[in-house]
Amino acid sequence: MGKVFKVCEKDEWEGAKNNDFFAGSKSDLRDGFIHFSTSEQLNETLEKHFKLKSPLYLLEVETNDLEIEWEISRNNQLFPHLYAPLPLSTVTNVYRIIVDAEGTHIIPKAVYND
Repeated sequence: MGKVFKVCEKDEWEGAKNNDFFAGSKSDLRDGFIHFSTSEQLNETLEKHFKLKSPLYLLEVETNDLEIEWEISRNNQLFPHLYAPLPLSTVTNVYRIIVDAEGTHIIPKAVYND
């Protein structure tokens, strides 16, 4: 199936990284599922939900063993959602996202090279 991405604030990732599962961010817990984005959706997700927040962590997640639901959301696009805790064993990379002087989030190039 491929890879999806989860943006986390620093405290969320710090609280989860030594566990077996990530229960989700505050908005995930509120909505009842873990929000993911594809690499193509990341810029808009960061702009809409994380404007000027830094540092952030970007979890790259392998979806082969997950029951991802693709559901219509923003701009009538299909977004990947997980209605269960995220096993950290499916997190294949963790990237740090910073904000540049203009307030733009810098997504590591490796995200687009895979």
